Amino acid sequence: MAERPSASARLRFAWTIGIIIITYGVLAIALSVHVIDQQSSARTDLYVALQALDQLHREALSQAPTAQERQAVEAAWRNERAFAAASPLQAWHVVQTLISRLNREYPDNACGRNGPSFVTVDTLPAQHACMVAMRVKGDVVQATGYDTQGIAMDNFYEYLYAPIGRSG
Repeated sequence: MAERPSASARLRFAWTIGIIIITYGVLAIALSVHVIDQQSSARTDLYVALQALDQLHREALSQAPTAQERQAVEAAWRNERAFAAASPLQAWHVVQTLISRLNREYPDNACGRNGPSFVTVDTLPAQHACMVAMRVKGDVVQATGYDTQGIAMDNFYEYLYAPIGRSG
């Protein structure tokens, strides 16, 4: 029959296990804080894109000459958090202008990748975590934000519950 470990060996083993558990806990907390920080930055990117679309939406509402045009602009915002332009050509111009402006204002990708955070759907890479893709559907400009896992975020939720700020 094997001998029982000595008291000092048991104590060393308990300390070793305790240190491993504490180290694992500290690393898990650090990783969680890092992911939350990146997620906040990705949410902010989508939020600023939606704010820009909302500003365009408000301007278009105030300048729309007919009730039908005002209804189209309002419906795009209400249903999709999108901007209804006067034409597909104007919509593409809005997309290019917004992408250029937002990439100047927020030059770094929220996840620390090389390249811009704001792109068109056509140029969206396969790994699109922490990016905002803008597209034109007919004459409507849409924005889709992707979180740290590359999953599309909900425009309604992200616009209603604005993130604190961009940290990246």
